[in-house]
Amino acid sequence: MYRILLASITIFLMSSCDSNDDKKLDFTIIENLKIKLDNETNEMASNSQFKNIDGTDYLFRFRDYQSSQNAQQLEVINLTEEKVEKIIDFPMEGPNSFNEMVNFYVHNFDSIFFHNEAFPLTFYLTDTSKTLKQKWEIENMEIGGGWSSNAAPFLIDDKLYFCSISTQSFYPDDQDFIDYNFLSYLNLNNGEIKEVESVKYPKTFTENFKNGKWYPWSGKPYFNHYNKNIFVGFNMSSEINIFKLGKAENINLEVSSKNLAEAVSIDINDFASNQLHIIGSPQLGKMVYDPYRDKLIRLYKHPLEIDESEDRLNAYYRSKFSLLFFELNGKLAAEIELPKNTFNPSVIIPTNKGLLINTDNPFNSKNHEDFLEFAHIAFDNMQ
Repeated sequence: MYRILLASITIFLMSSCDSNDDKKLDFTIIENLKIKLDNETNEMASNSQFKNIDGTDYLFRFRDYQSSQNAQQLEVINLTEEKVEKIIDFPMEGPNSFNEMVNFYVHNFDSIFFHNEAFPLTFYLTDTSKTLKQKWEIENMEIGGGWSSNAAPFLIDDKLYFCSISTQSFYPDDQDFIDYNFLSYLNLNNGEIKEVESVKYPKTFTENFKNGKWYPWSGKPYFNHYNKNIFVGFNMSSEINIFKLGKAENINLEVSSKNLAEAVSIDINDFASNQLHIIGSPQLGKMVYDPYRDKLIRLYKHPLEIDESEDRLNAYYRSKFSLLFFELNGKLAAEIELPKNTFNPSVIIPTNKGLLINTDNPFNSKNHEDFLEFAHIAFDNMQ
């Protein structure tokens, strides 16, 4: 198997949300965006990607075959003009079909990548006319195409990086599995697959796994990148790995650990208890690099008391959320506490004025079902 070694920086993000009052910033909503939805669109999507193309801000939203009744749709939303510009349906049958796609990356309108999760792992190159330009089939049993809305593929120097760990990471049952690398790339020039060496689970994960414990539904990584920096993290770990392509740096920084959920005994049959545990637990979430402030943003979900009879999927959005801004050396720079029942922080877009955050929270009384809505927030400068 091919492997590549990237220089890495391991950072342990600090942080009790309750003991950093001097870091907390107030914010104001400077504008609201409302995108009218029609019968073919809705508020929910499997995953999304922000992209500025030729000076226009776009949000691409994908609904996979599992979430849209065996249809595969990519929505092209023009945020600058606040409208749905195009809806693209990708066929699942026929000679130019796209088989059960689970993740995507938009490079531009002419280069859109998808991949599936099945064997053989298959990558597709297409465009907004849904022409199948190229297809790569990877018949390697050790390389999977793990689905994760927080670990979408991305392109650096003709190499398409992707999450190469299988869905087994929900409940690993193989001791060797814990040592797998979960970041690989497809070389678009020759079709070769290479693993990125040393992109592995944090030590807390491996130690708990050896003792028969795991973090339910938490085995998938969070990816983000900017230029040639790749950020990798997990929602139950304060550790962040920053991989700098082409630089010989290997630095370990450790600061006080964040209050996160405890690992629990592995029981793949106890779905209800595992679900309650993960939804109610404090955890780190979405990871976004902010190029305007040169900070790494991590979403923090505070603990939540949840009743067993409650709708658990919606219950998550009752949680209190904070946005933690970190220097790239792991130092906490600022924290913004978001009001409860207001935001849906699955979409966070840095801007030169602040942040654009989705407000389609099921408990937001000001929500409109026929619109996709965002609040543009501004905040004080960070020290």
